Amino acid sequence: MDDPYFQLQQLAAARQSTRTYSDKPVAQEDIDKIIAIAQTSPYASRKKNWKIHTITSDETKKQLAQAVKDEVQTYSKKMRDDYRAGFLEYAQNFDFFRSAPVLLIPDFRVVKPVSMMLDATVPEIEQWERDTYVKSISSVITMILLAAQSLDLGACYMTGPLIAESKIKQILNIKPNNSIGAIIPIGYGDNKS
Repeated sequence: MDDPYFQLQQLAAARQSTRTYSDKPVAQEDIDKIIAIAQTSPYASRKKNWKIHTITSDETKKQLAQAVKDEVQTYSKKMRDDYRAGFLEYAQNFDFFRSAPVLLIPDFRVVKPVSMMLDATVPEIEQWERDTYVKSISSVITMILLAAQSLDLGACYMTGPLIAESKIKQILNIKPNNSIGAIIPIGYGDNKS
C-alpha cells in the first residue's frame, strides 16, 4: 500500500527501544541515511546549531561507559542510604550502549536571542530558551529513531548516561558550552540476523 500515513503509522508502531545488540556491523550507508533523515528535522528559529557525533570505536564506547559508571558511583555515595540501592539498580541501565555497533550522539548549543536583548538576567527567559533547544533536539532524535526503524535497525533514546555529560563532552571533544541531547545506540537487535 502506498498510503504515506499508513506507512508512517506502521513504522512508528513497530519502533521499540532496543537494549541488546548483535555483533553484526551497521553499514556506513545506513548511518548516512539516518543522519540525512535527522537533517530534515524541524528546529528552533530554523538554526542548525547542532551536530551528530558518530561513534564506532570500541575503545571510545568503553571510555564513555566507564565515565558513566564512575559518575553513578560518585552520585550514589552522596545519596541517602535508603535510596542508594534503588538508584544503583536503576543506573545499571545507563551503560548498555557500549554493546551497540554505532552510537549517534547529538549535541546542541543554546542560543539566547531574547536574553541578549534584556538589561538584566531573567531566569524564566533563560529556562524558556534552554527548553526550546532541548525540545528541538528531541525532534532530531525522533527522526533518528524512525530512520533507524525504517532500516530494520534497533535503537534507544538514552538520557541516563548524561549523568556523566561533562566527562562525555571531554572524551568526544564537544565544546563546553554545548549540551548533549542523548546517546542513541544503533544496531541489529540480538533476535535479528
